[in-house]
Amino acid sequence: MWKKSKVTDQTATGQGAGIKKRSKVPGVMITQFIEVLPEGKSTPDFLRKPIALTIQEGKLAIFKANVCGDPKPEVTWGRAKGDMSDTEKFLKKYDEATGEYTLEIHRVSGEEADTYKCYAINEYGKAICTAALNVIEVGFKKKKAMEQLEDIGSVDPAEFRKLLRKRKGVDKQEAVKEPGEIDERFWEIIMSADRKDYERICAEFGVKDFRVMLKKLSEKKKERQEEQAKYIETINNLKHIDIKGVGIASFEFDLELKDPASRIFLYKDGVMIPYSDEEEMKHSLKTVGKKLIFSVRDLKAEDAGLYQVDVEEVNLFSTDFKIPTVDFIVKIQEVKAKEREDAMFECVLSHPWPRIKWMGKNATLEEGEKYTITVSEDKLIHRLLIKDCSQLDKGIYSAAAGIKTCSAWLIVEADSDPASHGKKKTRKTTQAGGTGLDLGKLAQEQQEKLAKERQEQINAANKARAEEERLAREALLAPPPPDTGHGDSGEGKDTRDGKNKSKSGSNKSKDGGKSVGESIGKSFGKSVGEMKDSEKEGDDKKNNKSTDDSDKGKECKIKDAEKERDDKYKKSTDDSDKGKGTSNDGIDQNANGDGDSKERKGHTGPLIPDTVIGKKHTETLWLLHGGSLYPNGQSGTGETGEYTDVSGKRSERTRQGPLLKDTVIDPGVQFVSGLSNVHALIGQPAELMCKLSSDDCEGAWYRDSKKLTADDGHIMSRDGANHKLVINRCQEEDSGKYRFEADGRKTEAMLNVEDPPRFDPDDLSAFSQPVIVKVGNSATFKLPFVGREPMKIQWYRKGEELLDDNTTKIEKSFTQSRLLLSKCQRKDTGEIKIKLKNEHGTMEAISRLIVLDKPTAPQGPVEVLESTASCIHIKWRDPKDDGGCPVINYNLERQQVGRNTWKKLGDIPGVPEYKDNDVEHGRKYCYRIRVVTEEGVSEMMETDDLTAGTLAFPSSPAPPKVASAFNNCINLTWSPPTDTGESRILGYNLEKRKKGSNLWSPVNPTDEPIQEKKRAVTDVVAGNEYEFRVYAINVSGLSEPSSPSEFIFAKDPKKPPGKVEDLEVADTSYTTLSVSWNKPTEEVGVQDEAKGYFIEVRQAECIDWTRCNVTPIILTTFTVKSLKAMAMYWVRVIAINDGGEGVPQDLDNYILAMPPPVRPCFTDNKMKSFMVVRAGNSVRILLNFEASPCPEVTWLKDDVPLLKRVNISNSESSSQLLITSSERSDSGIYTIVVKNLVGQESFSVEVRVTDDPKPPGPVELEENVPGTVTVIWEPSPDEKRDDHLHYSVSKRDSTKGSWSTVADRLFNNKFTACNIMLGREYHFRVYAKNDMGMSAPSESPTWGSERRKDKFVVNMPAYKTCDLRTAPAFLVPLRQHTAPKGYECYMSCAIKGNPKPRVTWYRNNISLNTNTNYLITNICGVCSLLILRVTPKDWGEYNIQLESALGRAESSTKLTVRE
Repeated sequence: MWKKSKVTDQTATGQGAGIKKRSKVPGVMITQFIEVLPEGKSTPDFLRKPIALTIQEGKLAIFKANVCGDPKPEVTWGRAKGDMSDTEKFLKKYDEATGEYTLEIHRVSGEEADTYKCYAINEYGKAICTAALNVIEVGFKKKKAMEQLEDIGSVDPAEFRKLLRKRKGVDKQEAVKEPGEIDERFWEIIMSADRKDYERICAEFGVKDFRVMLKKLSEKKKERQEEQAKYIETINNLKHIDIKGVGIASFEFDLELKDPASRIFLYKDGVMIPYSDEEEMKHSLKTVGKKLIFSVRDLKAEDAGLYQVDVEEVNLFSTDFKIPTVDFIVKIQEVKAKEREDAMFECVLSHPWPRIKWMGKNATLEEGEKYTITVSEDKLIHRLLIKDCSQLDKGIYSAAAGIKTCSAWLIVEADSDPASHGKKKTRKTTQAGGTGLDLGKLAQEQQEKLAKERQEQINAANKARAEEERLAREALLAPPPPDTGHGDSGEGKDTRDGKNKSKSGSNKSKDGGKSVGESIGKSFGKSVGEMKDSEKEGDDKKNNKSTDDSDKGKECKIKDAEKERDDKYKKSTDDSDKGKGTSNDGIDQNANGDGDSKERKGHTGPLIPDTVIGKKHTETLWLLHGGSLYPNGQSGTGETGEYTDVSGKRSERTRQGPLLKDTVIDPGVQFVSGLSNVHALIGQPAELMCKLSSDDCEGAWYRDSKKLTADDGHIMSRDGANHKLVINRCQEEDSGKYRFEADGRKTEAMLNVEDPPRFDPDDLSAFSQPVIVKVGNSATFKLPFVGREPMKIQWYRKGEELLDDNTTKIEKSFTQSRLLLSKCQRKDTGEIKIKLKNEHGTMEAISRLIVLDKPTAPQGPVEVLESTASCIHIKWRDPKDDGGCPVINYNLERQQVGRNTWKKLGDIPGVPEYKDNDVEHGRKYCYRIRVVTEEGVSEMMETDDLTAGTLAFPSSPAPPKVASAFNNCINLTWSPPTDTGESRILGYNLEKRKKGSNLWSPVNPTDEPIQEKKRAVTDVVAGNEYEFRVYAINVSGLSEPSSPSEFIFAKDPKKPPGKVEDLEVADTSYTTLSVSWNKPTEEVGVQDEAKGYFIEVRQAECIDWTRCNVTPIILTTFTVKSLKAMAMYWVRVIAINDGGEGVPQDLDNYILAMPPPVRPCFTDNKMKSFMVVRAGNSVRILLNFEASPCPEVTWLKDDVPLLKRVNISNSESSSQLLITSSERSDSGIYTIVVKNLVGQESFSVEVRVTDDPKPPGPVELEENVPGTVTVIWEPSPDEKRDDHLHYSVSKRDSTKGSWSTVADRLFNNKFTACNIMLGREYHFRVYAKNDMGMSAPSESPTWGSERRKDKFVVNMPAYKTCDLRTAPAFLVPLRQHTAPKGYECYMSCAIKGNPKPRVTWYRNNISLNTNTNYLITNICGVCSLLILRVTPKDWGEYNIQLESALGRAESSTKLTVRE
């Protein structure tokens, strides 16, 4: 990140120092050549920068970039190392249509791996960005290995073995320190990450040197904080991006800006993306107070990347979004379950996933009493169990893993057995049916597949490594190229004491004397231990058997391999066996190939043998070609010998000293899995576990830097490489940071012991039993609990919190809480819940209160099922409230109308109907009905007068409807009559009539009524047209006939119609669209005539069609309404006839819900371009316009965006600017810009906010010329803020009583008045004026003199005033009071004092004047205090204090409260 700072280097020819700026795109450096840019000009910048590529050799690499700037910058490409002159290899392109610059590198190889730079330059500045190209090489490159060997000669032999030990760490350290080697994304991500994530991020980006990284990170953070301080007050609570719901990811943070008008930008992978405050958009920003929540909806794979938030040009926050590749192999299926059964959804994933998100009815489901969520051990099978299903549980349930989701219905069927309704029964679990899949078998197959893929990847890597080793070995053993140099031979003598004296000089060669003995091949790249493992693996693959050989066996295999290579190489080394020096090409054993080659010299110091420090022992391997193996520095017997190392290379050395060991340090024990943070409940066990890479390594446990022992009550165990610490019963003191150390490495984790509220299971079971009381009695709920204090206790009844009052009393203690409900009423029946909450969690328990009472009266109206000459059959509804007890009986009484007595019919079982057979024909009867339960008898319900035996015919049924028609049969259905005539329907009679005839003929015999509400009429003639009507029959007789049905032909069904023709759009608007079409053609036997049409629409992003008309329409035009503005819709029309629906006809293209395009224009004829407003009043500007599509409306003030205090209200055709309380700073030119796809229009209004001006300053008078007076005044304070302010001068002389204006619209502070006469007094006034009005005058001193008469003076005698002041005192003091609890208490006293003293009431020395529970008054010296309802809390000492400047008085009393 760049800070704006001056640089002293020349940026271009003829230009001075440049200014470095930070670009919106991370990783881009901008240099500005001049300090002030001309208006409308800009420096170059990148809209899209090239991204780093990692590509396999031989492929095509493409870098793309988009730039901006005025004037248009020139774009060039370059690279850090090497040139780009090969136009066939490096191809540069520019696309004028997209403005995209492209660099193509064809057939990339390792030579093109480099850092590439893109330059954008114009006359005002330049922009530079870089992108790395990494090339994956395939196979061993012999040529490259040989070239790297040529550089090994620059290494001093004495330092060569140190490089072998240290080269790996040095390379990694240099990789961090070299600028440009670390991806810029690394710094953006780690600067916004938590410290606990540093290790993961560094491992992901390949950063190894933490010390250098932390130092550079600290510098970058300091730079960022300095940049952020310009715009930000505070930023905290940063939460990285995460998937929150189905298809939604979000990240959030708290932000407080110094300037609320600062702009906020959102970037993804360096490209700015638009966002909106509407949650329906792809990217949205929601602001809740100081919290900013960025959301990404409709997640897809391409949404992964680096998201950054900037304020102006300063970066605030970066977060890396990675989308997992998990998917559903088996999705959840529809489940059908009966009430009170359990239902289970289950699915199988493609990759292990710790826990998926389950949702039901758009709400996240959590583990609890209702839902059980389980995951298999392999984390592939996930299950959701819904317990005790009810009708409320049915709906759509979904599962989400990453961005993948699946959903299915839960259908809950009602219990078919009414006798078991509401009763408990044995529950069973219902799973999804119909798939027939064994999920366990599928998960096992998937796990085997994943393991196979991992093994294939490992085998491929091993195979590639073995191939590289084989090629390296072949290159090593290949005959050397012909030697063109001259080598001088020499003789040496090898002694037993290890001293080697050389008789002749050294070996020399033309190409620098490269020696196999003094250089180790780069491409071979294996240490002694690695070489053993490589040889061992090669033999295992060849012989297909396990290799559990000992170290001795491994060493023998190495010697055999070396011997075989020595035989092949013997011919080329015969001269060296005799002690003669030869010049050979050596191969560097350094895998990184960073060594240099140097001319071989006689070695005068000790040589170091290869020593491998392993986990258990150290072994030294010397292989002396042609002699024996001598460890511990001993030498051979020959004078010269060939030294053969374990990698199979030979070199001739002239030894003159003892041999020393070469030590290669094993990295040691590593952590395979570290400790994880653990949350445990107090008293429950907790377990911490980690795994090492070694099975025989001991370790130590620490808590808060204190070493733990078995005596501390901890169980420390080890199972191979797994180390475990178990705490059986966690206590608060066990919380802390735990650390495990082994072999100098450590891992840490936090143990948090929590003490949330908890209930004893037995107490909870007893509490959950319902409490049953009778009305008027008291109910008590008590529940003990445990948990850490402080504890918040809340009681709820039917969802509403209970507080102490007359009927409710809540008792709380440290171990239990008790709820007492007195005088319970029937309406109090419902759920009782206790809720406990502390810092560790929340716990709830639920019980139920049932208050028993007498039932309410039965519900009417009474339905007459049958009324004949011999019986009356009636039915009524159950009572609205049965009082908490089931209905036992109904008590009935009957009265014959006209008589005064009631006849008791007795009790009938609890079925709400009664058939009275003891009636007389034509008589009227009235009934009284009461409900009988265990709690008593309800109030009565009295019926209307019912007549026995009156003829009541049913009403006419509905007209028959044709279900289907054929040549020999017509199927009809009908609906029963709405009025049955107070008796049941006995049947129906059906009649038919042929079209053109007046005669109705019966379909069924009149003495055999049709019992069902349908009939198949077979007595028809094919081709004729018929209509039908139906009669209803009850005990009184036939009803009136129904209306005739529609005419129907007796013929076989028709064929569905074809597609409509010429479907087109007639008109569109923001909410409607009109379509028209022509009828489909008829084809005999294929498609018949259409009788109606259905119109269907769907939005472009939806897949389901919505039908616009419920019934078919006959017209060939239709208008679709209630559309969403600017949305895209697809439309289709379906023709229909008696044969069914035809094939839909779709429009060729989608339709945009908008009217025809209209360029924005203002519709008001008289728009004010200037307005004056008084400061403090509101400013309201309303402008009407027309435009299509809906335009974007922007308001500007003096060509800059408006402040947030200005309210803008926009509609489709108008826009209003409102400033509720204007200030002078609101003055300016307000411009509205209305813009849409067609064009834009703007209009400006000048607003002047002002107020009555303040008067001018002091006025002075001067006489510069006789007969004139110059009036000079100080300017008004508003003169600087109001350019329309001017002054007016008025004059009055002593001979006139009125003022006259002598000057107006003066814009200076001086005026000269003429015609000033001697002997007169003159007065001047100066006024300030503006557009709003005139200020108060500023008076001048009197000018001139006038003879004045002496005033008449009356000397009044002096009177002595009377002092009426008195000190405060009590005329009547307070008296003792004793008040019963719940009654009011009135205290009063009489006081005096002048001036009026200040009165203060106290209770127990605490002031009551501001306490709203006491009514305090002071009327005409009578001070009173009223307590409306006395409680024991009011017991105490009350006193009243009077205070004034003359003194202080006090009176006190005591209040005693009686129970």
